[in-house]
Amino acid sequence: MSYACGIEFSDFGFNASFIDDAGEVHAPVDESSGSWPAFAAWNGSKLIFGREAEQRWRLHPRQASHVFWEHLSLAPSDLEGPPRVPAYSELAYAFLSAFWEGLVAQSGKPEKVVLAMPGQLLGDGDGDSPSIGLILAMARDLQIPLAGLCGLSTGSLNDPVSTAGLTGGRILYLDLHLHSAAMSLLTTDQDGRLHRRRYMRLPRLGYIPLIQGLHRAMGNRFLRATAFDVTAQRELDQAFYEQTREQLLDASRGADIRYSIQTATRVHQAAFPRETLRRDLGSHEQGWADAARKFLRDASLAPKDVTVVVSSRLRMLPGMDEALTSRGFSRMVHLQPGAAARGAARFAVAQDVAQDISTVPVISAVEVSAQASDHKNGVEVVHVAGAHGSTDLVASHLVVEGRAYSLHALPEVLQGDADSATPPAIPALARLGPVPVRLLRQEGEWHIETPDSGALLMAPGDRLRLRHHQEEVELLIAAESRPGSV
Repeated sequence: MSYACGIEFSDFGFNASFIDDAGEVHAPVDESSGSWPAFAAWNGSKLIFGREAEQRWRLHPRQASHVFWEHLSLAPSDLEGPPRVPAYSELAYAFLSAFWEGLVAQSGKPEKVVLAMPGQLLGDGDGDSPSIGLILAMARDLQIPLAGLCGLSTGSLNDPVSTAGLTGGRILYLDLHLHSAAMSLLTTDQDGRLHRRRYMRLPRLGYIPLIQGLHRAMGNRFLRATAFDVTAQRELDQAFYEQTREQLLDASRGADIRYSIQTATRVHQAAFPRETLRRDLGSHEQGWADAARKFLRDASLAPKDVTVVVSSRLRMLPGMDEALTSRGFSRMVHLQPGAAARGAARFAVAQDVAQDISTVPVISAVEVSAQASDHKNGVEVVHVAGAHGSTDLVASHLVVEGRAYSLHALPEVLQGDADSATPPAIPALARLGPVPVRLLRQEGEWHIETPDSGALLMAPGDRLRLRHHQEEVELLIAAESRPGSV
């Protein structure tokens, strides 16, 4: 059986997803299992990777590395132990080789592969980063049948499991890596395809600084509660780290945080309220939310203008939604684990294997629409955001096929359902059949709602395309402007 494969290059945890000839999706490697974080370590005789390497990290910190994807280059790495210090690129190659060999051994070699890359590796220009050249060379040497590259945000938005109901518009994608956070702003073009427009990397907001700070804070609490210092021995410190990691990865649980450290003579135990962990994570969550608001402000946008798409890796921050909501972000979509891998696999289905690494394409756009999965006759909605947002424009008219309708004069129900005896307020909508379309005004902002899309904020310059069977109607939001007026 042949497979199309997507590999998610997340140093927090590599993922892989297969789509077989029958269209069935398989996940041979999933970050939720925690098997493949980007750690490498020297065990005294050979290099080891993933969770096995992470478990040696605090025991022998100089014989471990977790920055080889972060600093991918030919420079000597920070890992000690082997007869010769390996370069960062050598560690990355060995890690990818071990991951690929395990994947092939478990599920067979896929026919074609698309890699979903973080923005810092992909570069600002979708593939112009020097790191991509090294990764392509690795793939060629490992005989990975590459059919393309895409960004993590683009791949994730190609996963219908996670993004059902998304209609395009302006998307703010938030992700977490080992050493940094990342944000991408994507907007929809005239063909209903999302493109990444802006990208920002946020150092010091990644998993490693987060877990290290939490480990210190919990260690101090444990010391005050038990009079026992878990940092006195590396083996005990590693055991405490593992328990802290477990609590962090399941931070949304309601139970108390419990630690149990066993020495040769006794067992030291302590319990802390779950709220303690949430307070410790609060500064990271607030930092994320503040950075997101500034990121949008630099793009002349406000939180209300975007839909926030949050990667599964942020599930460890239970207060993230609240922090974003308090800053005006009102619509959020949470991705399932492995979303970018599944999306990349869907891209691979439609791609051919590149004949040479110099011809491997970068997939920079993804089509989105809100197609109700439980309605065979549901309306397809595509929200095309205006190319340039403007906070000083106030929506005044809805333009449909050359006719301008005053928003204030239109009724709330533009088009009724099958039982409605009232003709549509906008005649063109009748072509779609009995599809309910409503016009809502909330806090001075105009929204349009269909059963499949929910309420969509419509700013001047935005377009909304409604498709049903072979019919399409495009709605344009406009702001009245008269010559000589301010």
